[in-house]
Amino acid sequence: MKAQDQNTLSICIASYGDNLGALLHALDLGRNALSKNWKVEVIAGDQYPEPAAEAEQWKTQYGVRYLHHPNGLGRSNNRNTTAKASTGNYLLFLDADALPVRPQQFLKSYCEALDNAEVVVGGIAYKLGRTSLRYAIGQHKEAIPANKREGRPHANFSAFNFAIERTTFFKHPFDESLKKYGHEDTLFGQELRYACITIRHIENPAYHLDDDSDTEFLDKTDLAVDNLGALIREGKIDEEVRLFAVYRKLQRTGILYLIRLLRILFAGSIRALLISGVRSVLLFDFYKLLRLSGHTIKIGRRNF
Repeated sequence: MKAQDQNTLSICIASYGDNLGALLHALDLGRNALSKNWKVEVIAGDQYPEPAAEAEQWKTQYGVRYLHHPNGLGRSNNRNTTAKASTGNYLLFLDADALPVRPQQFLKSYCEALDNAEVVVGGIAYKLGRTSLRYAIGQHKEAIPANKREGRPHANFSAFNFAIERTTFFKHPFDESLKKYGHEDTLFGQELRYACITIRHIENPAYHLDDDSDTEFLDKTDLAVDNLGALIREGKIDEEVRLFAVYRKLQRTGILYLIRLLRILFAGSIRALLISGVRSVLLFDFYKLLRLSGHTIKIGRRNF
């Protein structure tokens, strides 16, 4: 961070008809811990067909700029649109179903970390006591301590809760060709790696309050894997993504044909087991591999 009299942190929230009340309250608590040379603005982009009934209240109570743009162009477009409406020299991106674990220190921790990093990822947490498949998978795969995320900083990038310098972001915005659900942050993290931009991971998590049913979560998983398959076919994703790395290994060894047969025979049964209450990360990963095996990807293609 370059020394200057005033810094502005623009908080960009990507929403789809979400109630932002709890998140806005938590962010408001965090403002009080900031030094006087930091200003904060909040922009919420909402792509839901109907505008939020609480939008005027959010503006009055928290000073939110609410952007209603029901264009159906996806999360990449939503994040880019809120960023373009911002004025800050630093941007903090949050999904609408995020809630800072330590709200009083949340913004301060980001502002301090931006002293020596272009991109900072705070992490994801899950509240205890939940029994959904989303919770079981998220707790294992997403609620990762910062020191472990640092081992693969770009592969562990998540757009759920991260901050970035404005100039860096607009050199590498989200790819708006991705209009369907899933893996826009995978591609974003990879682009930062190709550009040799360092990602710093810190312990500043936000709870993921997603309340999807098991069926809804698996439906989203299907969409995300299909989107990943499309990105791979377009040469936009490399084998840093572990699911694709496993696919390519099976492809090279000739075992992929067997996996495709297993997909026909067992994918439906595995989905039913996951919905019925089985909470196996291994089974979930195998389900995703079966889904990806349905995509034809030419061997030997360079993905750079």
